Amino acid sequence: MTASLRRFTWAVAATGLMAGVVLAHGSGPSGGGGPMPSAAGSARPQDIAKAAYNDGVHSIKKAQDSEAEAAKAGTPSKSAKAAEKAQKFYRKAAEEFVDAVGADPTMYQAWNYLGFAKRHLGDYEDSLGAYAKALELNPNYPDAIEYRGEAYLGLNKLDAAKEAYMSLFRDSRPLADELMASMQRWTDARRKDPAGVSSEEIEAFAKWLSERAGVAAQTASLAVGAPPAAWR
Repeated sequence: MTASLRRFTWAVAATGLMAGVVLAHGSGPSGGGGPMPSAAGSARPQDIAKAAYNDGVHSIKKAQDSEAEAAKAGTPSKSAKAAEKAQKFYRKAAEEFVDAVGADPTMYQAWNYLGFAKRHLGDYEDSLGAYAKALELNPNYPDAIEYRGEAYLGLNKLDAAKEAYMSLFRDSRPLADELMASMQRWTDARRKDPAGVSSEEIEAFAKWLSERAGVAAQTASLAVGAPPAAWR
């Protein structure tokens, strides 16, 4: 249930700023809560937040590279080592996004990717809290809606995941397709290991997916926009 990282990177020009951000990360998750001194003078909280956000994006990219390495590893030991490295980078990313929102609590993109990092660490409840904050700041942010849908799948909250899909189907078809693919992977995985979900629930969800896939195929050529009420 892994969606690709949809990156938005800010450029931070102040050369002295990055040293300040490194110090903030060293102080733990509460670091970066305000302007840090630098050789160039006091940095604005927004610049601290942007630098920490960019660091987090880079850490997630490293985590995804490590996940790809784990998938291609020739032995179980190499795969496990690469997977452990990926988790390390996700933890680092989470700390960096905490720094970002500590410096600028209105940065909804950082809240969104804090949820992304937490979800990949298996902290689904924390990830939902971060997505909720992102959507409080930007209620129609499709990336957060899609990522939150994946977190709902991780918690087996199928009705909430369906609701996320329907919202995206109406407003962002490419992201609806991403969530649909994750839902199909969830179904395949639960058929092998139900993890507490009844077979009736799994098959009912599979039937709903099949129906929705049919609607999506029939309407793929239509322009993005609000579908007729019968499709909702």
